[in-house]
Amino acid sequence: MKVVCDSTILIGLTKIGKINLLKKIYDEVYIPEAVFVEVSIKGRGKIGSKEIINAEWIHKKAVKDKRIVEMLSAELGRGEAEVLVLGKELNADWLIIDDERARTTAVSAGFQIIGLAGILLLAKQLRFIPSVKSLLDELRNKNFRLSDEIYKEILKKAGER
Repeated sequence: MKVVCDSTILIGLTKIGKINLLKKIYDEVYIPEAVFVEVSIKGRGKIGSKEIINAEWIHKKAVKDKRIVEMLSAELGRGEAEVLVLGKELNADWLIIDDERARTTAVSAGFQIIGLAGILLLAKQLRFIPSVKSLLDELRNKNFRLSDEIYKEILKKAGER
């Protein structure tokens, strides 16, 4: 399964030491150049920078259609815009994004989407992790924005209330 991932997910998973879940769950993980730059160059020295640079299994790829990226960037961040365009260019199975506007745009463009909380739920269902609650709590404690609604929904789906 081929996925294209945004920076928020990479940073969040790195904050809780679970970046390798992406490698375990998906066959091919791609990030566009804008995401790589945001996490590894502009974010040099911050959480996620070294991990993304050193993760040989994460494929950095340039988008071809810069015009559409520019159009989407009027409404979305550059990284999110490139995730959508690269997803289309690679015919990705899923986009891994958390930004609400980007998710709405992705769904209207026909993409299947999943966010960080969904990745953790999937990892539990696949038995890569024993529970999601402790990881969601750790994310919240490390200032990762996660709405109460999503938190409760994921815990319910995980059977962890």
